[in-house]
This record gives sequence, structure tokens and C-alpha cells, in this order.
Amino acid sequence: MTTTETAPLAGSPADGDVPILEALHVTKHFPARGSLFKRGPRRVVHAADDVSIALRAGRIMALVGESGSGKSTFARLLAQLHPVTSGEIRYRGKPVRVKGGRSLRAHVSKVQLILQDPFGSFNPVATIARTLMRAVRIHHPKATAAEQRRIIDDLLGQVSLRPARQFTEKYPHELSGGQLQRISIARALAANPDVFLADEPVSSLDVSIRLGVLNLLRRLVEERGVALLYVTHDIASARYFAEDTSVMYAGQLVEAGPSETVTQNAAHPYTQLLIASAPDPSRADDARPRDIGQPPSLIDPPSGCRFHPRCPFAMERCRTDAPPAFALEDGQWAKCWLYDGDDEAAARRVENAAAYGLGAVRPAGRRLPTDAPATTDTKGDQQ
Repeated sequence: MTTTETAPLAGSPADGDVPILEALHVTKHFPARGSLFKRGPRRVVHAADDVSIALRAGRIMALVGESGSGKSTFARLLAQLHPVTSGEIRYRGKPVRVKGGRSLRAHVSKVQLILQDPFGSFNPVATIARTLMRAVRIHHPKATAAEQRRIIDDLLGQVSLRPARQFTEKYPHELSGGQLQRISIARALAANPDVFLADEPVSSLDVSIRLGVLNLLRRLVEERGVALLYVTHDIASARYFAEDTSVMYAGQLVEAGPSETVTQNAAHPYTQLLIASAPDPSRADDARPRDIGQPPSLIDPPSGCRFHPRCPFAMERCRTDAPPAFALEDGQWAKCWLYDGDDEAAARRVENAAAYGLGAVRPAGRRLPTDAPATTDTKGDQQ
């Protein structure tokens, strides 16, 4: 671990390079719909609370969590489809302030969102050629008609859809989900972006074609040097697809680090539960770790650690005090009181290691400053 007392940004090395896109202490609250005659303080949905993350050129960051954890909302905040309640989003070190119009167009030309459902992201009465032509005209306004057609052919070639004419004259319903998702990626490529925000890009596809789409995204990251945020509920795919993994629960990041470390040596009980929920034929049913609750309401989230109502290792402090980020080994951190340095936390770590078959009991972590963004630094926080 480094000797500095500042929590580094997700994916940012210590060499001073500026991330392409980063969020610093970003919070987003949506007004909660209620009765017209109900009095009292205005209630809000805590969709994201104090989330910090950084996306770097040529690297893939996985954002993992169950449905309703705030992953997709956070991706839309990075895309500036929603204004932040507090915090700051930066592009190449400069604050992003989008109010629509030209500022929004300038931002989306560099940060492109790839949606989960390819069928829902296309106009059903427009051909693929018309859909792609609109994107090309927006991002290449000076190109002639012939040049625009060549750009479309090249875009489809980049996503391995050849010959282009076999697809451009068809309507969305005439193509498969995998083909449409590749065309979604081609449409995003028309902007020549620096960042892709892929919101569950393969969850609606057949298992047999998911790998092809993920391999396509990885190839684009490597060849074009772009940054990619991979939003998913499948933590197993994060291990093989992304260099870094951040875990979100109830609108907050609870753990992050190199993907191999997070998936093979998970620190937070919620991350451990996500991994244990995957089917494992070699594991007996009675060895399955306990999940003793349900996800909390984001209108009235629990005090202290938001995972404590479901956590079998919760202590009294978990119910009252929000845990800080504890820096662990290999660039990993977790917001969990298990890694405090007192005897009670040490005893709970022993229980945790036994319950999940972790082998060696993990040592206590180093508490990171509360005013620093608790995010991973998989290059700069290792030695």
C-alpha cells in the first residue's frame, strides 16, 4: 500500500495522469411521489449517495450490484442525462456543467451510453440506415452524403456486421438481439467517443452470443484506447471482462479493487453474498451463506451501514454508524466495520472467514480519511 493518507480515485494511478471521466462525491436524490394532502418534510429517493469513481483510457471498470442498487442511475449521471444533486463530474480534469443544447451535445460526443435493451433503443419504423444516418449527420455534419454512407459501412464493419447492405435496409424487428446490440455500439462509435457507458449490455441477449458482444467491447477498448464502464449484476463476468470492479449497494459503493481480488477474495459481506448466490454444484445447500433480509427502501434507508439488516455479522455500531472505507491489501478497500482494529471486529472476521470458507482470517484495514473519495487505485495503491 502507499504511504499517503489520501484515498485515490477509481482506476487512477499515482503517476498524475488525469482520468478521462470521473465522479467526485456524487449524490442524486429524486423527489418521491406522495399524497397531495400529506404534510411533512419532502421525501426523496436516495438513488446515489457520495459515489466517487474514475474511468481511465484503455481500462474497463465493472460496476456490480443487484437490481435497484443504483447502477443504471449512476451511469446516466455520468452521461449527464440527470443533473447531480451534489458532487461533481469531471471530463479530463475539468468540471462538466451540462444544461442541454450545445453543452449536452458536446458531452455526449465524448461520453456514449449503450443501453440494456437493444429493441427498445431503436425506432421500430425506421430502417437501420436511417437510424445510423441520423447519428452520422449529428457527429459528422460536414460530411457529404457519399462520405456519410462510407462512414456507416465502416461503422458496421468495426462491429463485425458485413456486408453492411445486408443490415442497413432492414428494420429492427428483422434483426436478432445480438445484431441490434452491435448496431447500438456502431451508433455510439459514430461520435468517436472517449468513454463508453455500457448499461447491462448483454443481459437481454442469449447466453450463446453474450461472449461475442463482450469480446467486441474489449477489442474496441484496446484498439481505440477508450474507457469503459461495464454495469452488470453478474459479478462472475466482471472477473474476466474488467480490470477493476466496484460494488454498489443501496446507492453507495461498498467495495472496490482489482477484479481478480474483489471476486476471489471479497471483503464486504454483500460482495461475498453476491458471489455465493451464483450456482455452484460443488457446494451443499446447507453451506450456502445466509441472506437474512431484503434490500432496503431507498426512500427511508437504514441508519449506519445500509447492509446491516441483511448482514449475519452485523455489530451494534453497524446499526448506528456508517462505516468508513478501510484500505486492504492489493489496492482493495471496503466500507465495513469488520476491518476495524478492535477485538470485536477481529472476532467477527473469524466468523466471516469460517462462514465463507475463506481460509486465513483477513487482517484489519487502514481507515481512509472521510473527506477523501473512497475509490480504488489499482495501479497507484499497490507496491
